[in-house]
Amino acid sequence: MLRWRAATALVLAPIALASIAIGKWAMIAVLLLVIAGAAYELSRALEPLPFVAALGAGTLPLLLSIPYHESGVLAGAVLSLPWALIWLAARPETRTLRAVLAVLLMSLWVGVPLAHLGLFPRSSFGVVLILIAVVGPWISDAGAYFAGRFFGRRLLVPTLSPNKTVEGSVGGLLSTVLIVAPVALLLLDFTIAKALIMGACVSAFSQCGDLFESSLKRILDVKDLGNFLPGHGGILDRVDSLLFTAPAVYYISLLV
Repeated sequence: MLRWRAATALVLAPIALASIAIGKWAMIAVLLLVIAGAAYELSRALEPLPFVAALGAGTLPLLLSIPYHESGVLAGAVLSLPWALIWLAARPETRTLRAVLAVLLMSLWVGVPLAHLGLFPRSSFGVVLILIAVVGPWISDAGAYFAGRFFGRRLLVPTLSPNKTVEGSVGGLLSTVLIVAPVALLLLDFTIAKALIMGACVSAFSQCGDLFESSLKRILDVKDLGNFLPGHGGILDRVDSLLFTAPAVYYISLLV
């Protein structure tokens, strides 16, 4: 499993980092592909949700954020419901509460968080923040994995994730703080307190994002929401932490 996870990461990481380095439009193109994959997975896991309804709900916040920024993200979330109703009205078999709630999940869980990555300023300051939001969860996940493997004794939330331990969680937190905080201090000119808050919150929100998806999978009684990525499951299994860290990093960066 670790071998497959490492191989998949070696393929995906350069794509993600290259899109950030190239510029905003390359990153948005990659985000649209991620949203499309997530829409496909949710439409399969939450039938009878139509794929097009899920895709629109996920892309509206991102697309409207381009001209309207924060207001566009909010507008996209609000418009996701009438967008969904248009598609549900055309297919009587999809007119269920499950499908409507699935559309809201696609918008609020996937579309809105990913749209925040487009809100960062296109400057060296903004690029560093995006890298913290994207790479920070990788650091937290790696730290938690190895700390849990070597020191893990007490289960963290056994009803949601039987493999996560308290020691692993602490290891992920410490490793993220030790790497992210110095980066924030040196490259972003943050105060020590703000840099420590950034590092701790990246790990905390990353772990919460992972636990949220674990909870969703327990509700749906599935092992993975998809199987696109060997060793990781689906697209959502790979970006679940990012969906929580992207908004967190954005709003923490606005703190005085």
